[in-house]
Amino acid sequence: MDFTNLKNYLDVLVNEAKTPGVDCIVYKDHKELFRYFTGMSDIENGKEINGNELYLIFSMTKMITVTAALQLYEKGKYIMTDPVYKYLPEFENMKISVDEIYRDSGASVTTGDNSSEESTGEVSYAKNKITIRDLFTMGAGLDYTLNADYILKARENGAKTTRDYVKAIAETVLHFEPGTHYRYSLCHDVLGALIEVWSGEKFGDYVKKNIFDPLGMKNTFFGLPKDENNLSRMAVRYRFNEKRLPERMKLECVYILGDEYESGGAGLTSCTEDYAVFLDAIACGGVSKDGKRILSKASIELMSTNHLNEQQYKDFQTVRRGYGYGLGMRTHVDKAQSDSLSPVGEFGWDGAAGAFSMVDTKNKISLTYFQSCHGWNVEIQTKMRNALYSGIED
Repeated sequence: MDFTNLKNYLDVLVNEAKTPGVDCIVYKDHKELFRYFTGMSDIENGKEINGNELYLIFSMTKMITVTAALQLYEKGKYIMTDPVYKYLPEFENMKISVDEIYRDSGASVTTGDNSSEESTGEVSYAKNKITIRDLFTMGAGLDYTLNADYILKARENGAKTTRDYVKAIAETVLHFEPGTHYRYSLCHDVLGALIEVWSGEKFGDYVKKNIFDPLGMKNTFFGLPKDENNLSRMAVRYRFNEKRLPERMKLECVYILGDEYESGGAGLTSCTEDYAVFLDAIACGGVSKDGKRILSKASIELMSTNHLNEQQYKDFQTVRRGYGYGLGMRTHVDKAQSDSLSPVGEFGWDGAAGAFSMVDTKNKISLTYFQSCHGWNVEIQTKMRNALYSGIED
């Protein structure tokens, strides 16, 4: 494999696109073939990236949550068509916006005076029950409103744990009938609570014992580091301002709702080396380079299969053209639309600060990319994939 184009593109991200720093690892069949990092982890203090950084990985957490949930699926703890309320009773009678019901039917929303598209504020009860599959595929009708009244109220009433806040999330007024649309939301946070129910363990304890420890992921955990040594390893968070220059941000994760909350959607801190080992295992049929199995080939195939119906697929095309959505991640379905050189079936996800994962089980290739700058453009993922695949020979 020739990684010239990939290295050059990573240099472009730092030197021309003004990304503070980047770190990228490529594995093929358990062998690390490429590692390159460049740029700064702390611009203001002149600290260069050294490859030992820790990152808030935000939504890159989702792939690990989904893997944990599928481990329990393999153990017969649930089936995909189970209603969520079977395990979390607070989700039995979900409210839904009457406005959304009308809009979804193609009718105008009115307040009774013949004026259209005005919110009535009315709610009804959803006809469909949220299923486990709906959580995996973002089809539950939930949202990502972290300052919603029910979350703020839960915090005021002393909520701390994953279960506390997920119980509050059940008060969401759904945006559509479950299973009918795609909407990115707190679905995988609810999966985290379900993992606690199915395993009988705290979510973080379960993933540590069943994913992190078997793979040797010693630098992956929920929340920010609590010791000074690891805190000093955290890459500074930046965001691109209106001039497309990096602007320093507070080191925090807004998706961590309480002191003991372990967000299945966005709560992990990790490093490039740890996450690369995880992706390598997924790319190689669920088995690590030292023979530790974390998932079956059958579950990985299920994970990477498009599960969206026609309407959901249409919704998702505004997010990733040419990609469907499997169990918690994008999956390549249409090369003509995606503008991607990767094979159909390539899958992965990304994070709010720009982290990006890619898995290709056909070639047993994985790419792990970390940065710590918000406001990135999804085009960099396409260009990075294409730079990688341009160097692959038959």
